[in-house]
Amino acid sequence: MKNFIVWAIIVGGGNYLAAKWYLHYSVSSDLDYAIMMVSPYADIQYDGVSSTMTGELSIDGITARFGDFRDEIYIDKVSVKTPSFLHLIDLGDVGYDVGSGELDVPDSLGFSLAGIRAPMDSDYIRWAYKESLKEASPGEDAEEPGARCAGKYGFSPVELERLGYESMDVSMSMSYRQDDGNFILDLDMDIRDMWSMAMSMTMSGNVPQEALRGNYRPRLVEGELQFTDQSFNDRIRENCERAGLDTEQIIAAQIEAFSYDAEELGIVYDEYVLEPYKEFLAGKSVFVMTAKPTEPIAFSQIDLYKPSDVPALLNLSASTH
Repeated sequence: MKNFIVWAIIVGGGNYLAAKWYLHYSVSSDLDYAIMMVSPYADIQYDGVSSTMTGELSIDGITARFGDFRDEIYIDKVSVKTPSFLHLIDLGDVGYDVGSGELDVPDSLGFSLAGIRAPMDSDYIRWAYKESLKEASPGEDAEEPGARCAGKYGFSPVELERLGYESMDVSMSMSYRQDDGNFILDLDMDIRDMWSMAMSMTMSGNVPQEALRGNYRPRLVEGELQFTDQSFNDRIRENCERAGLDTEQIIAAQIEAFSYDAEELGIVYDEYVLEPYKEFLAGKSVFVMTAKPTEPIAFSQIDLYKPSDVPALLNLSASTH
């Protein structure tokens, strides 16, 4: 019996190593071909491919330069996360089953980009800021000290350097899972020494299947958005003080920036959100906002309501600690 167990471990380990080698070989081959195809438009290099028994496959050490951009972007790793290594092997079978009319996708799947880095004066960051300005449509107050120091319309690379940032180091991930008839989507983002965000939305039904059939009307069951300040609020406060604003004016400018972002999404926050946010700005490190509508509501319905009615519609509340 003991010998049988030993041989089973050896054979199992050999099969795992063989499967892992084949997986890495296949991914590397496909990736090299894709890089070759886009080479006229992008210069991309990577260190290698890695995987774990827990079901994570990663492309490591990526350096990329795109189009007419002069500077490079560095990414520590790009990963896909599945429930187990066997799920990772089966990932190639994802597709459309013509017989059943069903989209054959895993019940859970995740993607992540870790350590996206670029100097603050890089042309990528300058381009991203210019594009954000096009969407923000700055008002007449764009040059006022409060709007500039609190970033109402975003922070320029120059403003971010003034806040003490020499580079951007961003990590983000997205994952989904089916649970008891609901579709749960998780989004996370972290900007080093600035802030981190964790968002979770629960939607009723099987969203991928509904999207495939053309009757995609996601309905929100509940949601939560959590911000954690890493040093950003203190930096903004100091920046606004240098611009000549007092404490009351600084809080007002930050509230104005926070409210403007919501208004762009068609929401006017009420006191149940704004009061906790003021506490967050005054020194608390975590701000949590939750939505718990009395019944699942289609996102398309929200646009039919006045922005000032949306908080009550979604049953929005907030807390801080």
